[in-house]
Amino acid sequence: MMRRAGLWAAALLLSGCAQPMGGAPLADLYDRAELLYRSEDRFRTDYDPPDAPLDAGLLERNFLKLAFNSEPQVIDERTIVAGEAVQLLRWPSDVRYATLGLFPPDEAHLEALAGRIGTVIGRSVVSVEDADTADVRVWMLGARDRRILRETLAERFGPSLGGFITAWTERPELPCIGMVSTDPMDDSLVYGLIFIKAELRGDFRRACLTEEFAQVFGLINDDAGARPSIFNDDQEFIDLTRHDEYLLKMLYDPRLRAGMTESEARPVVRLMAREFPDLGGAAF
Repeated sequence: MMRRAGLWAAALLLSGCAQPMGGAPLADLYDRAELLYRSEDRFRTDYDPPDAPLDAGLLERNFLKLAFNSEPQVIDERTIVAGEAVQLLRWPSDVRYATLGLFPPDEAHLEALAGRIGTVIGRSVVSVEDADTADVRVWMLGARDRRILRETLAERFGPSLGGFITAWTERPELPCIGMVSTDPMDDSLVYGLIFIKAELRGDFRRACLTEEFAQVFGLINDDAGARPSIFNDDQEFIDLTRHDEYLLKMLYDPRLRAGMTESEARPVVRLMAREFPDLGGAAF
């Protein structure tokens, strides 16, 4: 299971190439892409935007789209990873994460985000020093480390995942990617891995951290109809919205379980979506 935070076709239009890039040229490319998106009123940080009203029906629809599908990964019209229907994914207990290559502001942002998600889902989400004990690893890699990853590690993930990781190391339109693995017995999440390019700066860097880290909790799909949401590759919103918190809360509701199919979960999801007070129901 995996996803990419999509660029961002603007990147290739700005660069005029699709060759491996790194260092200052790639950082400049991402800076210009961020400016372009801001000119289109994206990179918003609204928690509850008035121009994107939410109702129970929309919440139900978005949950089913995001929780029970995976996103296809396509490079140059070649499908590296096929999208597919999936069963419900979530962590069975508390979540530990470890980081590599993050700066203090990145760590502070991730710590705050982990605390916020933990409060929503009713789990402890904490950082650990020892990566071997972590459930989720977040790697921020520059061009040299990406080359090492491509030459020595990517093949260890198998043809599909290895190809996806190799594409991330080479392609400017893939600023960050995430993937998860599951327990084959019950579809509980057992491992998460996030790769982010160190050339990202400012809000673009923060957007990648936020989206990838949030998705590793089980909402692995992106859908154009999910709004207002970070689970949407158009990058209109780059912080968790009220809608996103509701989705995560529903995902970890005890009435659902890892491994449920969409058809099994649908009546429960419909009920939960109508229980939020501001959507006309009672708190749960």
